[in-house]
Amino acid sequence: MAGTARFRIWFAALALVGCASAATGTPLPTLTLIPPTATYTPTPVTPTATRVGLPGPADLFTATPEAAALVMPVGVQPLLERALDDLAERQSVDAADIQVVRLETAVWTTLDFDCGDADSAELANLEIDGYRIVLDVEGEAFEYHADTRATVRLCESVDTAAAEAEDLLLELDPVAADTVALAQRNLANRLDLPVRRIRVVDVMPVLWPDNSLGCPQPNQTYTPIAAAGYRIVLSAGDETYIFHSDSIQVIACSAENEVLPIAE
Repeated sequence: MAGTARFRIWFAALALVGCASAATGTPLPTLTLIPPTATYTPTPVTPTATRVGLPGPADLFTATPEAAALVMPVGVQPLLERALDDLAERQSVDAADIQVVRLETAVWTTLDFDCGDADSAELANLEIDGYRIVLDVEGEAFEYHADTRATVRLCESVDTAAAEAEDLLLELDPVAADTVALAQRNLANRLDLPVRRIRVVDVMPVLWPDNSLGCPQPNQTYTPIAAAGYRIVLSAGDETYIFHSDSIQVIACSAENEVLPIAE
């Protein structure tokens, strides 16, 4: 028993020596660590506030544009000056105090430049290129007609205020302007004349009470309706022509057949 115990102790000691030899024998390879490359992190830049001036009253409100200058046709300046001088003498005012309201080209169909002179109005079927000049003195309008050369005449029989009202209506109401243009083409085709020889005498908005449009024909019946339209008076030479319209059609109407709505 004692011998067996000594053997076991000897064997254990031998095993420990063997392990120590193995541990100190061949060294294990070592791994060299590579330090990581530093990552560049930019420092955030704090933006610097820029002071912007606030808009002032002058920036918020724009000036009202001035009225467009009157466009003057070429060659009309001497004729306009003649009309201004004539009216200044008639009204005993300075020509500088006279306002030019309208200046436009025109085609006159009579020797009196369509001013309504009974003696010369009979000589129609003419085409005289010229100008229509409307002047104002202290709120009163005067209309001059001229040719393209040297003749300027005051049209005393022309209702300038009514003519200006008609022009304003056609400028503000595109439906009226289109309707009048259609009536002018209709009359020009009927008379075999250029459209520019057809003048507008009167334009009046009307509410027709039935589908006869104020121009009933004998032995016809009509449906009561409320049809908005216009009564248009045109002229060619010394003759006048009447047209009635609604939103669909324009019809010629003789003075004998015309029936206007009774004003309420």
